[in-house]
Amino acid sequence: MIANVLDAALWVAALATAATATLTRRRTTAAAMFLVLGLVVALVWARLGAPDIALAEAAIASGVTGALLIAAVTEFPTPDEQRRRPLLGALELVVGVAVVIVLSVTFVVALRDGRGADRLGEEALDDVANTPVSHPITAVLLDFRTYDTLLEIAVLAAAAIAALAFHRGGRLDAVGRVSEPGPVLTSYVRIVVPLLFVVAAWVLVAGSTRTGGAFQSGAIAAGALVLLHLGGFGRAVPTGRWLRPIAFVGLGVFIATAVLTYVFGDGWLVMDEPWGGSVILGVEAALTVSIAIALAGLLLAGSPDRPADDESRAHEHGSRR
Repeated sequence: MIANVLDAALWVAALATAATATLTRRRTTAAAMFLVLGLVVALVWARLGAPDIALAEAAIASGVTGALLIAAVTEFPTPDEQRRRPLLGALELVVGVAVVIVLSVTFVVALRDGRGADRLGEEALDDVANTPVSHPITAVLLDFRTYDTLLEIAVLAAAAIAALAFHRGGRLDAVGRVSEPGPVLTSYVRIVVPLLFVVAAWVLVAGSTRTGGAFQSGAIAAGALVLLHLGGFGRAVPTGRWLRPIAFVGLGVFIATAVLTYVFGDGWLVMDEPWGGSVILGVEAALTVSIAIALAGLLLAGSPDRPADDESRAHEHGSRR
C-alpha cells in the first residue's frame, strides 16, 4: 500500500514539475522546476531499481544542466516580451500530441510482442557472464551498446568545444574569475574537494562490479573542479590551449581501442578475456577525465567574459597553463 502511494506521488510530482517547467512564462521558475524535475526523475529511477541511471540523472541531467540553466537565467538579460502567435502555439500542441501517441503505440506494441523491459532485462542479465565485467549496467554501456556510448562521449566533447565559440578567442581565459571567496568557502573547498576526488576514483573502479562508472565518476570530479574554481583556487580547470585536447582524450582513447580491437582482436570494440576487463577500466578512466573537464568547462562557459581591456591579462593567465 505504501509503495503504491509512493509510486503515485512520484508520478504526479513528475508530471506537475514537467508541466510547470514547460508552461511557465518566468525563466527563473522554469529553471527551478527543471532542477526539481531532475530530482524527481532520479527518485523514479531509484524506485525502479536502477541506481546507476538515478545517479547519472541527478548529477548530469539535473545537476549540470540545471546549473547551466541557472547561469543562463542569472547572467544574461531577459529578452523582450514577444507576442505569442496562435498558429505557432497550435503547431506545438499538434507536435506534442503526435509524439505522445507515437511513444504510446510503440510501448504497447513492444509489450504485446514480448519485448518489454522485463524481456530485455532478462536477456541482458543472461549475457553478462559473456562479458569482461560482472555489473550489468557497465556491460550494457561498454559491451552490448559500445557504439552508443562512443557517440555520447563525442556529443559531450563537441558540446564543450562549441561552447568555446561564444568566448573571446575560443578560450575561457577571459571568463571572470572568483576573487576573495571568503575563509568559510576556502576552508570548505580544502576539506571537501580531496574527498570528492577520492569518491570519484572509488566510483570509477567500483563500476565494473557495482553501481558506478565513468559518467558518475566524471560528474563528481566535475563538481570538485567547479568548487575549486568558486573557491578561487587558480587554474583548477584548464581554460586555455589544454582544454580541447583533454576534452577529447576520452574519445581518442575510445577510438584507439576500437581500432586496436579490430586489428588485433575479434572486431570493433569486442572486449575478450583475459584483457577485456583491464581495457574497459582504462577506457573508463580516460572517459572520466574528459567528462569531468567537459562538464566543468561547460559550466565555466556559461559565465560572460571580462571586459576587453582585461584581455592582455587573460592571455597571460592562459600562457601559464
